[in-house]
Amino acid sequence: MLFRILDNPTRSNPFWRDFDRLNEEITKSILDSQFGNTRNFPPVNVYTKEEEALVAVLVPGLSPEQIEISVKDNLLTIQGKKKEEVLAEGTEVLRREIFTGEFVRTVELPFRVDQEHVSAKYTNGVLNIHLPRREEDKPKKISIVAE
Repeated sequence: MLFRILDNPTRSNPFWRDFDRLNEEITKSILDSQFGNTRNFPPVNVYTKEEEALVAVLVPGLSPEQIEISVKDNLLTIQGKKKEEVLAEGTEVLRREIFTGEFVRTVELPFRVDQEHVSAKYTNGVLNIHLPRREEDKPKKISIVAE
């Protein structure tokens, strides 16, 4: 925590509890920006249309074999493992911002996905996933008959 004013764990004043919560969020945000936020790795963009969703996942340095995609109902899960680089003996790391290790990222979509027609392409470090909407989840237009 960056600052701790009137450090008293039994503090009952709501102002100080709110202040402590805000202070913790700011500190966490600063640490995440300095040391990497693995909760949001890999970064994704999600686009939706009436008929489908498109998800772009930034995973440079990985091969398609290192990534696994699964879909259940309206949840897309992307997981994999990025191996840590092997450094020559005597090498000192001055800064490390590139994520290594295992990751799991789940994206909730606004509709259920037709699992049989999901497709994915990997180009230049970007994984593009096409997720068509289930037929029964598509909006149905109702005709109005004039009498």
